[in-house]
Amino acid sequence: MENRFAGGCASCSVWVSAGGGFLGKGLEGGWEVRCATCQYVDERAAADDFDPEVIELPTVPPPGSATTVALRVLTLSRECWACGKDTVCLIGLYPQRPGRGFAGLFTTDNARTMALVRRLLQQHGHGPLAATVKSRYSRTMRERQLSNGCGHCDALQGNFPVHDEAMGRVAAGGVDGLDTLLIASCPVLEWQAIVHDNSGGVIAI
Repeated sequence: MENRFAGGCASCSVWVSAGGGFLGKGLEGGWEVRCATCQYVDERAAADDFDPEVIELPTVPPPGSATTVALRVLTLSRECWACGKDTVCLIGLYPQRPGRGFAGLFTTDNARTMALVRRLLQQHGHGPLAATVKSRYSRTMRERQLSNGCGHCDALQGNFPVHDEAMGRVAAGGVDGLDTLLIASCPVLEWQAIVHDNSGGVIAI
């Protein structure tokens, strides 16, 4: 039904003004706000011809939705397997103010998420850390992929050990088990492209 309340979208946490978006029952009961974009994707998902690999998002944010969203860029420090020094690894993105019902930490195990994190770092004065993210060949995956690298020796920090450690920290302390490097303002369409990407790289919170 039409939304009469202002709040964060349950799917993407983008702020929706009163009179914008939609209101619906959440999985655990209670009312949740949906922005027009996420509502559209949910409706398309119910169609017989829905293709999760080809989701067409709008080219501009719909009326009633904010144009930017504040995201926490999450990291952890760990010992490099090659040189033994502590290095910072980029883990993922999470809204600064998650909407009611929002439940996903989007990780850099997904190439699209990693690319967005790198760009946000570049835009917000963290160029040296962004430069440690580059395309490297993974012998485990047998392919090249954007990956964390040691800030001292440039050795690839493998996705499996890095994200296994991240999952352990999240299991023990939630999102706050990771370090928040910065709060970055991100265009909503770029964030929603991550949220509605179906290539994996999401930790349920």
